[in-house]
Amino acid sequence: MEETIGFFSEYKHISVITHVFSVIVGMGSALVSDVLFNIYIKDKKINIHEDKTLNILSKIIWFSLFFIFMSGLALFLSDPVKYSYSAKFLIKMTVVIVIIVNGYMFQKVVHPALRKINFSDTNTHHKYVKLRKLSFAFGAVSLSSWLLAFILGMLPSIPFSYTASLLLYLFILLGGIVFSQIVEYKLTHNRK
Repeated sequence: MEETIGFFSEYKHISVITHVFSVIVGMGSALVSDVLFNIYIKDKKINIHEDKTLNILSKIIWFSLFFIFMSGLALFLSDPVKYSYSAKFLIKMTVVIVIIVNGYMFQKVVHPALRKINFSDTNTHHKYVKLRKLSFAFGAVSLSSWLLAFILGMLPSIPFSYTASLLLYLFILLGGIVFSQIVEYKLTHNRK
């Protein structure tokens, strides 16, 4: 075990650079994806070219998440005792897990029907209304989580325990989801 820790400690700077770069690329792609999504729905539908663009950005995000996870694991292995007790590291890894689960759920639940969703018609089939609302909620979770992961990556430490950080994160997510549903409602009902 000491040899493993020694190896990862010696190359820790590579893990840190990879980790920070991957967070920047992933967060940037997620932000661009969210901005483009909001631009694309101005005409009430996602067309095939817009869907392809969002799909490319999604692949970049998944690629970034892979490197975030692997570099995070390498960082952990460079000093397991330190990182096991680091509230900042633990909450950041929790955020990354939420990003992964959220992205997976979006890909499985919403993305296959994205081009069928009408973003202005309140009389659309109930299934698509639900998917439209979910698309906004998934976007809010993604945006909130990526921004928090970036902020956590830039801070040297945080003044909260893991439990307090988790509660704050859940509060941020809940606020983001509520806000997303307000935006979805206003966009839908103001586009007739």
